[in-house]
Amino acid sequence: MIPFRQSVKFDKKLIDKDALKVVKTLVKNGYEAYLVGGCIRDLLLGLKPKDFDIATSATPEQIHKVFKRSRIIGRRFKLVHIMFSARKYIEVATFRAGKVKTSNKGQVIRDNFYGSLKDDVFRRDFTVNALYYDVVKFQVIDYVNGLEDLKASQINIIGRASERFEEDPVRMIRAIRFKVKLEADLNPEISKNINSNAYLLKNIPPARLYEEVIKLFHNENSIGVYKELLKFELFNFLFSQTEDSLFINSTLINTSKRIKRGDSVTPAFLFAVFLWDAQKKCLSSLSIKNKTQIELMVIASEEVIRKQIQQIMMPKWLSQRVKDIWLMQKQLENCNDNKANELLNHPRFRMAYDFLLLRSESINPELKKRAKFWTNLQK
Repeated sequence: MIPFRQSVKFDKKLIDKDALKVVKTLVKNGYEAYLVGGCIRDLLLGLKPKDFDIATSATPEQIHKVFKRSRIIGRRFKLVHIMFSARKYIEVATFRAGKVKTSNKGQVIRDNFYGSLKDDVFRRDFTVNALYYDVVKFQVIDYVNGLEDLKASQINIIGRASERFEEDPVRMIRAIRFKVKLEADLNPEISKNINSNAYLLKNIPPARLYEEVIKLFHNENSIGVYKELLKFELFNFLFSQTEDSLFINSTLINTSKRIKRGDSVTPAFLFAVFLWDAQKKCLSSLSIKNKTQIELMVIASEEVIRKQIQQIMMPKWLSQRVKDIWLMQKQLENCNDNKANELLNHPRFRMAYDFLLLRSESINPELKKRAKFWTNLQK
């Protein structure tokens, strides 16, 4: 199969200089190397990519030999992180080949087979994510009509949807994310197979789903993603204790606005909102003698978090912040003026205050006066 090649010169301001340096260094050392995936998709749309991935013919060991400041990671499939600072690295993957080995539950258990550029293309998930960029010839390389699909705002999967979702069920929530981000249509085969294979998400390790959930909701399209996850009945496999509410909708709209303004967001706030009603229900069901209200809230919080981490991992720092946000609600609601300054200096005050404010604007209008008190106190 001969790929379609389209000559394109991207705005240099949109391309990460370090990623470009990595590709050119690999090519200089005699290897094939290309920018690939979402960064090419975004560049073609005139957007500035957040991440730049690289695919190459070099093995992880060969890459590591070329770049001294690098580390090989991964068991299922080895990748190389090339370090540029304490917080910045460029991820490089060797071309993959062959079919993955999966368990009887559809989980990928071995994926460490290397191949050619063509092999690598057909191992990727969606056509719009299977575009490669030759930085020397200034050409986009397209084996799967990804350029046409991007132009037509169509999400198509490479191969049969049923097989690709069984190989990796996470592709279902990725399909939703791309649908919303690109304002695109899902191929009917994808939609049909999401409905019939949604249950496979139960087999994905909670640690992996944590990273995917952050990608789903920490963006400008979080409310749209949320509604699509509900529509395709996928959300329940991420947050089974959560029911749709005005509070959640208001929070996700607010999250999108914050990201557009360049304000910070934290997954702790997101988890706290998604699990707030579950925590309240659990608390109301407790009837343990000789326990204070705060002690009961701690018990309820820990029980809800215990159930949640069976679906999505919550790092210890995150679960502690979620509990802090919840526990501080009573304090913010009932605190007298004498102790107000003490609460203002609490390291979690701002998150807890934002939480109270959103509650007052959605599900708890009776708290508006209290929210205004804390707003004025900060002026």
